[in-house]
Amino acid sequence: MKILEVIFSLTPGGAERFVVDLSNELSKADEVVVLTLKDDKVDPENRTFYKFDLSTRVTYKNLGLDDGFNLKKIIQVYKAIRAEKADIVHLNLRNVPKYCILAILLLHRKTKFVQTIHNDMSGYNELFYRIYFETIGRLKWVHYVALSDTNYKDLKRMHRHTDACCIVNGRAKVAPTDQFNNVKAEIESYRETASTKVFLHVARCGSQKNQDLLVDAFNVLEQKGQDVKLLIIGAGFDSERGQRLLGKAAKNTFYLGTKKNVCDYMLNSDLFTLSSAYEGMPITLLEASLAGIPAVSTPVCGAVDMIVNGKNGYLSKDFTLETYVEALENAIANFDFIKNLANEMKEKSPFTMEACARKYRQFFEQ
Repeated sequence: MKILEVIFSLTPGGAERFVVDLSNELSKADEVVVLTLKDDKVDPENRTFYKFDLSTRVTYKNLGLDDGFNLKKIIQVYKAIRAEKADIVHLNLRNVPKYCILAILLLHRKTKFVQTIHNDMSGYNELFYRIYFETIGRLKWVHYVALSDTNYKDLKRMHRHTDACCIVNGRAKVAPTDQFNNVKAEIESYRETASTKVFLHVARCGSQKNQDLLVDAFNVLEQKGQDVKLLIIGAGFDSERGQRLLGKAAKNTFYLGTKKNVCDYMLNSDLFTLSSAYEGMPITLLEASLAGIPAVSTPVCGAVDMIVNGKNGYLSKDFTLETYVEALENAIANFDFIKNLANEMKEKSPFTMEACARKYRQFFEQ
């Protein structure tokens, strides 16, 4: 079976990390090509961030599209997909189907198109998607994968005629790199006492990730005298939004830039925290689960499926500062208990990429 994975680029992000991990796992038995649409010679450090994590078994191709959306680009994408003669074309990220619409219309009889819904369904409520789901989805020219049970229920509630399934997201094994000891020493340097709790937040800077809530919450913890540190890893903090966030952060917050070895930081931190306004199934939350560290999150799609309140972490009751701070403080107060349970639960984690890829292959073959 030949599988074509289509995504805009391999920038540092959850969907991009997922495509790389899934491609690597699927390529153990199938031919896999990753086709990125945006020109990777523009800002190559960012757009090819995960390219070199691809297995040598995976073929990487770049279409070289510039920014903007027009008919010419739709035709270019159609020609590129047609030329691959793939059995499966797997679409990733919300706007990718717009570029692939001609390919879907003309090639669906010979090729199975599958789209993974990477965020909750609130992001798919624009006119294009309402028409897309009720025509192409209803005709089953595209088949859909939701990343969590909550995500799947929302999809079927809104578009019950679509052919869809739930495949819980997965992540490759969280393993230390040769930088593990250096990272351990770095994180230890942030601790002021033996009781200091180091929280890790990994996400790009943006409205979806709701980092105003994150920074405001740790400012409150600083004012209350809580012995905590927040380490932030992610792209986009050089933007106006990012600089504003870092400018208002208390002295307990440190921005570390983007990192290729996020796993080392996961394995050496005490807790993971997520402040998102909406999600599908956060890859970073999967990484935290597989690293055995407890997590604190807003009650977004994916997090509500993974975090068992008071066992492997805490969910805030809503998206307000008060309840998010309360969840963080509960995690601090009960750290030893939730840390032990999170560590035990990782051994039985269903969120491995091996299990995820097996289910994708089954869905592809149906």
